[in-house]
Amino acid sequence: MKQINIPQISVFNPGYITRKTGQTVMQCRPYKDALLTEIYDYIRGPEAQRQTEVLRAETDEEKQRLMKLETLKYCTASGTFSYRNEKGLVKPSGMMVIDIDDVDDEAKLTALREALINDPRYVTELLFTSPRGHGLKWLIRVGDMGGMALKDYFRRVSRYIQFEYGIVIDESGKDVARACYLSYDPDCYINPDYLSERSKNT
Repeated sequence: MKQINIPQISVFNPGYITRKTGQTVMQCRPYKDALLTEIYDYIRGPEAQRQTEVLRAETDEEKQRLMKLETLKYCTASGTFSYRNEKGLVKPSGMMVIDIDDVDDEAKLTALREALINDPRYVTELLFTSPRGHGLKWLIRVGDMGGMALKDYFRRVSRYIQFEYGIVIDESGKDVARACYLSYDPDCYINPDYLSERSKNT
């Protein structure tokens, strides 16, 4: 039976407040690399639940933004990094993250989730609800890009999503070192092949 390689990505601790300026800054050095199955477990676990519930209880958007920086862990879906910038990429994961924001209707969000999981063009590797609860983090398989740069491939995916689903994607997602915040979602979806592979080794 063919072995399936579970993607590995870097995980970063929440940001911190600097003594000098009092501002919150992001951690740029990862504290560990993790398999996608570990990310899946974390998103469905108690730590993510505690942090996300506190964040969603806050109604002030600016306070929410700071809480996200200061309390939520994040990952770099495109691979493992020694430092969170393009030059710091150690090993690509074969994935990219698409941020879908501001879907305020719960029924529409549920329908979109199912549509993306079953999308005929792109393989869903991981899919979960975004920190504020009004969007989705969609990690898709990149595959063979035919020599295309990641940012150009991202634009191709963005055009497809706009045409197919009527959703405009934030262009900042084209950054290979894009931060993907990890928020609680008990219904988080992962490519079932990775769970099967993990079960073979336990």
